[in-house]
Amino acid sequence: MLKNALIFAIAALVIAFSAPSLFPDRAATPGAQATPAPAAHAAEAPTGSGLREASIAADALGQFHTAALIEGQEAEFMVDTGASVVALTAETAARLGVVPDPSAPKWRMTTANGVSFASPVTLRDVSLGAIEMSDVQAVVLAPGAATMNLLGASFLKRLAAAEQRDGMLVLKQ
Repeated sequence: MLKNALIFAIAALVIAFSAPSLFPDRAATPGAQATPAPAAHAAEAPTGSGLREASIAADALGQFHTAALIEGQEAEFMVDTGASVVALTAETAARLGVVPDPSAPKWRMTTANGVSFASPVTLRDVSLGAIEMSDVQAVVLAPGAATMNLLGASFLKRLAAAEQRDGMLVLKQ
């Protein structure tokens, strides 16, 4: 039952992310360079259900950027329901001290920049507002493979619910 609810929530997010293209008057002007808004910090929201919540405001393009704590250190992320795992750029991983096992096999990844290889890691602690998770599967992308850290399904699928309403993405744990 919970699995079906999570699948529905993730499907709703995918539809929500594609919705801005259905309303051209609110979408970016064709050919114009889009500049993402600065990342918003996830806000804790009170909930009567006993669940912990984090809310993230959409930027002008309808994307959700936020700051999260990785093992106590802040990093900027874009929520990406299409990403299988949390993905860290090589630069972010180095700054956070996340070091992949050099003897572990590399994963072949298809990114927006093409095919790349990534090193699997396990993040001991990931916090987003009031939401906290331990042992989150992630990858460290090869240098130059991406410019943005992605908060993917290895984090999102462990939530009790995720919904978009009034320009906000509300995550519940």
